[in-house]
Amino acid sequence: MKTTTSIAEMQKFIFGSKVYCSDGESGVLTHIGLDAKNWRMVVLGIRLGRLFGRTVYVPFNTVASASSEKVTLTISRDELERARKDAPGAAMFDSHARVFHVESGAEGGLSLIAVYPDNGEVAYIVTKGLKGLDVLLERAYLKQLESGRIEASLPESTLQALPAYRSDQELQSEVEENIFDLGPLHIDFRGMEIRVLDSVLYLDGNISSSLRSDMVGDQAMGVAGLLEIKNRLIADDELASELAMVMSRDERTKDLPIGVYPRLGHVRLSGSVHNKKQHAAAEEIVSGFPGVQSVENELRVDPNASMLYVLSSAGNEESKDHVPSDKYVRHTK
Repeated sequence: MKTTTSIAEMQKFIFGSKVYCSDGESGVLTHIGLDAKNWRMVVLGIRLGRLFGRTVYVPFNTVASASSEKVTLTISRDELERARKDAPGAAMFDSHARVFHVESGAEGGLSLIAVYPDNGEVAYIVTKGLKGLDVLLERAYLKQLESGRIEASLPESTLQALPAYRSDQELQSEVEENIFDLGPLHIDFRGMEIRVLDSVLYLDGNISSSLRSDMVGDQAMGVAGLLEIKNRLIADDELASELAMVMSRDERTKDLPIGVYPRLGHVRLSGSVHNKKQHAAAEEIVSGFPGVQSVENELRVDPNASMLYVLSSAGNEESKDHVPSDKYVRHTK
């Protein structure tokens, strides 16, 4: 597959997915049309209304986004209502389409088509029940297509060695179990948002350190069936450094003895400022920073403040306080 587009960025189409226009839900995806020569998606068939509603066809370039959850179009519901009602000249596929394995003659169902968002070219498909397997087949294995039929060619040994394509629910459950099994991560669990969509793991939220963020990613890598991991966790140590840097560059808080102490994104400000405006400015800067969940402002207003008073760490290790200037980075034991 192409390396310039990640799995997460690809558009995935599943028959039966809900379709949304720019102004709301409008129908269900029933058909996909591909150009048989260049393997590019050219049209979508959408059923309007309920069971016996009519089907209309819109070009691929009206697609804004597509995942296993829904397809979103750039056009309005009125524009969709006026779309063409006859199927265009393309190889058409629906929920009854089949995937044939050339080497064995076996066949399975077609459950998903993934394409590159810029040109609609097929990146991979997912087939169900091919020799008893649910597997992802990359474009390199796909040799020929016609309406309702895709032929795949790969050695039997290669087919059997492909990892099983698993549901998002299965993958998410195993990811959560793997992460929770690692004792040190228990305190971080409540700050994380874990979600699997189209076999891609998204890790969002806050975590206590960059080291633990790496640990979470390493634990998730052991889950078979994940196609990609998007680790977007915000670590407290990195957040503290970034906040201190931002305040050191803001004229309102520059060189002030302010300590920054995040805990899973909940930030406590400690130290002193010279006036109420600086007190409010520090909170404003921190509260608007990405990754900050809340701010506990314990700053004291002291016109003569020049030193940051800190508490000793619980153990014998050295701790570091992040403040808005190197002048006030202090180490304590």
